[in-house]
Amino acid sequence: SVQRVQLHQQLLAPPEQAGTPGGQQLLVELHPLDRLIHNNREDSLFTTNQATRALVRGMAHEIKNPLGGIRGAAQLLERQLDSAELREYTAVIIHEADRLRALADRMLGARQPPAFARVNIHQILERVRRILQAEAGDAVQLVRDYDPSLPEVWADPDQLIQVFLNIMGNAVQCLLEMPPSQAADRLPPRVLIRSRVLRRFTIGTRCHALLCQVEIEDNGPGISTELRETVFYPMVTGRSQGTGLGLPIAQAIMQQHGGLIECESQPGQTIFKVLVPFPPTNDGTAPGDSHAQP
Repeated sequence: SVQRVQLHQQLLAPPEQAGTPGGQQLLVELHPLDRLIHNNREDSLFTTNQATRALVRGMAHEIKNPLGGIRGAAQLLERQLDSAELREYTAVIIHEADRLRALADRMLGARQPPAFARVNIHQILERVRRILQAEAGDAVQLVRDYDPSLPEVWADPDQLIQVFLNIMGNAVQCLLEMPPSQAADRLPPRVLIRSRVLRRFTIGTRCHALLCQVEIEDNGPGISTELRETVFYPMVTGRSQGTGLGLPIAQAIMQQHGGLIECESQPGQTIFKVLVPFPPTNDGTAPGDSHAQP
């Protein structure tokens, strides 16, 4: 297959060299631009996402403020009602207030900074896999492809569990919600969990010599073209029962960890790549890390 690569060219005219016919040579340097273009796109999306999240967090605070009063008033009213039929209405008010409060809490995302520790990534993945396999039963296969040589990563274990619950949970729910006509073409519905070492990868301005890469791949219908660029924005979802909060929360957590989540999708295949740094050395950087050149 032919792969198209964008290149940056630089023309250099070195000083006159002794013994060189013509007195001067022209040196042409070619550098792949793919990763640079990708980094610029990520920076732009990150800035937009940050502004959107700030707006959503402000909305969440405004929603939460009156909910306590609404719930308290409904409880007081419930105590004054003798009719069981009328108390059903106050129960609905209380239930919906609790539901909205839980939604607002999710919109606010993680409130505590990560409590970093050395973490076995496969223990995290196995815990999440068992939870989701119990929920999905035989309807979805969760397949493992782990690299046993991976060292421990540097992360908050509870927040890392939340990241993979959000991503893998989305994949499982997407497969469970597939119409029968689509599901018949993709039997068996499957989520593949793959762990590998990723070498020489730049996140922001830091070039990581090594990263832990976890791929969550499903054989569902894929993400529509119009949603791919905004899949990490709050309140954006392609699922009928989705809130559009799981992926932006997961991305925000990984950004706090110095990591990243990437998404690739086409009909019949969606892959989320979670990049997690390894523990830092004494100077605060992972082994072999450097800062990328502007």
